[in-house]
Amino acid sequence: MESDPDLQIQVHEEKGQDGTYKYSFSYERATLYEFKYERNAEPDAVDPCYRCYRRVYPKEQVNVGILFHKQCFRCRICGLPLTMQTFYRNDANGTYDKEVYCRTHVGKQINQIQYEKTVVPALEITPQGSSQSASVMVEAKGRKGMASVQGDIPKPSPRGSPHSSPRPESRTDLHNTTGSSMTFVTPRNKTHPSMGTWMSSSLDYSLLSGGAYSRPRYVLQSFEDFERSGVFEAQSFLEQRHCEEDARLQRFLSEEREREMKKIDDSINSEKERAAVELLAGMDQLSLQQNTRNLMLERERLEDHFRRCRDDRMKMVMDKVGFEEKARSGKMLERHAQEMLMLIAEKDREVDGNALYDHSMKPAIIPPETKKGQLYKSPVMFEHIDKRAIELSNRDYSSYTDLIRDLTKECKNELEKARALFRWVIAKDLGKNSVNEIVRPNSSVALLKGVKSGKETYHQLFKKLCSYAGLHCEIIMGYSKGAGYKPGMNMDGNTFRNSWTAVAIDGSWRLINCTWAARQVTGHKDNLPQIFHKYDEFYFLTDPEDYVYQHYPDDSAWQLLEIPLPFSEFLNLPVVKSPFFNYGLKFYSNYGATLSTDTGLVEIRLVTPKILGFGNLLEPYNKSTDTRVLEGRVLLRLVKNEAIFTINLPQPGLYNFSIYTGDFCNSDCLESACSFLINCRQLMGPPSPPYPPVSFFGPTPIMEKMEITAENQLDPLIVSDSDYLEIIFKMNKDVHVTHTFQYFEASNGEVQDIDRYVFLKSRNNTGAVYMIRCPKEGFYIFSLYASESSETTDMDCAYRYLVICQQPNPSVNAFPKTYHRWQRCTLHEPIYGDLMTSKRYTFRLDVPNAVEVFVVMGEYWYHLKRKLGFTWEGSIPTSKTATTLKIYARLTAERDCSIFAHLLDYELVEDAETEI
Repeated sequence: MESDPDLQIQVHEEKGQDGTYKYSFSYERATLYEFKYERNAEPDAVDPCYRCYRRVYPKEQVNVGILFHKQCFRCRICGLPLTMQTFYRNDANGTYDKEVYCRTHVGKQINQIQYEKTVVPALEITPQGSSQSASVMVEAKGRKGMASVQGDIPKPSPRGSPHSSPRPESRTDLHNTTGSSMTFVTPRNKTHPSMGTWMSSSLDYSLLSGGAYSRPRYVLQSFEDFERSGVFEAQSFLEQRHCEEDARLQRFLSEEREREMKKIDDSINSEKERAAVELLAGMDQLSLQQNTRNLMLERERLEDHFRRCRDDRMKMVMDKVGFEEKARSGKMLERHAQEMLMLIAEKDREVDGNALYDHSMKPAIIPPETKKGQLYKSPVMFEHIDKRAIELSNRDYSSYTDLIRDLTKECKNELEKARALFRWVIAKDLGKNSVNEIVRPNSSVALLKGVKSGKETYHQLFKKLCSYAGLHCEIIMGYSKGAGYKPGMNMDGNTFRNSWTAVAIDGSWRLINCTWAARQVTGHKDNLPQIFHKYDEFYFLTDPEDYVYQHYPDDSAWQLLEIPLPFSEFLNLPVVKSPFFNYGLKFYSNYGATLSTDTGLVEIRLVTPKILGFGNLLEPYNKSTDTRVLEGRVLLRLVKNEAIFTINLPQPGLYNFSIYTGDFCNSDCLESACSFLINCRQLMGPPSPPYPPVSFFGPTPIMEKMEITAENQLDPLIVSDSDYLEIIFKMNKDVHVTHTFQYFEASNGEVQDIDRYVFLKSRNNTGAVYMIRCPKEGFYIFSLYASESSETTDMDCAYRYLVICQQPNPSVNAFPKTYHRWQRCTLHEPIYGDLMTSKRYTFRLDVPNAVEVFVVMGEYWYHLKRKLGFTWEGSIPTSKTATTLKIYARLTAERDCSIFAHLLDYELVEDAETEI
């Protein structure tokens, strides 16, 4: 047991001889804080947890490239519970360290902890067998506080802060929030003042043990249930009353608007008359006759002045009236939705008088128990529902009841109902109809006039449809990182205000955004019109931990997260778009919106499910900066299941960096995935040279298609510090390969071929071995091309390496030049391409299927002797004059055995040292 009496922190590790492992971390001898776990000797065969080695079932799963149980997803050292937004990885150890840490302990070793004078993260601990939990406040001794840091760059609060979210009206100077020397954690419950109203129904889910329970379901679920119980007939009568109330409200609002406009006109006319009287009173009759022209000009000036005054006042009043109209319409919508659900609840009671749960009861606002991927694996399962919804979007309806009856006709449960409504709303093009069509009776456009007039939003329309379908839906207000938002920007006042919806499916709240899900696309697709709406699957039932990257609700309860994220943390998240999640990307570690560097180098690592296409854009924050200095400043390499971006900045300053992604082969264009603000405070030494103009380094999908794998150099970035290096590829089937080798001159940006410094040492049925030499300092590009047939000249790039030579060997020599027939051969010696004149060399090489092998210098032909197998060897003297030494072979596979195959070329020189 190791301890520090000052901090009173104890760390205990125990490794059993059978491979088991036990770890415990205690603070104040466990009176305030304790964490411990045990690990099995061997991991389970299927989906083992990285922390405890026991199997992780889907409902318990946290996937960050490796699997954890939810209860095991804690800081490796102190055991602080982590989320997808608050975990860290120790990037300094590369991919070797796959553990997760809190912000305090990332990059630290266990034996350092008892000597640290930093904050010990507090954790709410409920001892086993205890029915009460206590709040914990911990302050590390020796801490002198933290000063507020001011500057031009926003300074978000430290990641991992457990404090509750501030209310929007009290958010001031959020970017300059400083950390605290104390960490205070309280359990989340329905009475916490900053958590909003958690329980809105009579059922208190928090009383159920551990949150593991079967959510109650409504009595009436499917279309058949609604039809059989007479819900639709009852809805028709209620809808008629709602329409009458809505018409009365609209008449009242219209009259009120006219009254306000008349007030403005009367006020302007009165002011205009007074101004005219004052103007005339200031002139006598004589001057009036002499200055008729000036009077006319003054009159025009007054008319123009009061016209502008009227427009300004009209805009101000109309904005106010419009806001009030939306508020009144929203309140009426809320009441109508409640009445519709109450009607369906009555039908629940008629069917089952003993029902404990009906449509009048709103589910508790708590995180969903399952992920979106567990609700449905693929949108293909909704294909028939989507098709029907799109077809119905082109029909006319006179009532919401008829529309819902047709939309949900094939729906068996609430999930399918929500899908049908979602697809209908985003497929409905509300901007293509004229005003005459809006007022046409018996038309679905009449149902949507509120949306078209701007008095009703897509979300209000969706909420109304949900109430008719028996689904609870809430409109959520908050902030969104939408169009125009960039990392590091502030969110004040009404800037970036937005709304979205949450719908309850089987008693569990799910997030839906109909507005962001709809994309208008031009072009023909199947039977759809030329302009149709393409949907974004991400915004249907989005998982809360993904949704919080873009949307922050005013009420933190609607984050639907176990630990709500503070507003400062939301601002500090990078800007992440839906393609990031649609393509299955994940951050290897947590990155803030602003990445700072004192060296000019920044690295961003993304975990990828497969090889994807990537693009990037690096641009200066200051638009006046010349963008040409940023060319070649981003290096992308694909390593196993990671895409690693290395940004090499040329000078201090602020930069915007965006990443784009798409399907490697099938995407017409790349989509925005995520973006960051980079703050380069200074450079240590001169800037590094730019990278070669290559989009990426690493494997392409051709590698998998051709069954080729990199055997020894797994990272496409190689730093060469030896005479030569070998690159080995393993091949599981017969494929045709070739290569290129280029040198990048960073000073002028030129790329030149230097094929004599790469050599195919051996090639057989199981792989290929390449030898590479770097004659001088700089960047080298090695590319492997492959095809399934040797007859074609159209070969695709399979792998691309970047070789950086920092200390070249001044005496390095080139390799022999190879020809097409060299495939399947192996060279043992000599491996230098430049040979000295008037010397004797031993030639030894493997040439399968050879009848004879010759060394040719001018008119002289020297036979090599066949040794064991297909190895040919001989000691040959070189000529006295500089010439080309060639190696030929006569192969048995040739149709005409008299034809000699050209294999290799050596150069005989006076001095073997050469340069590029």
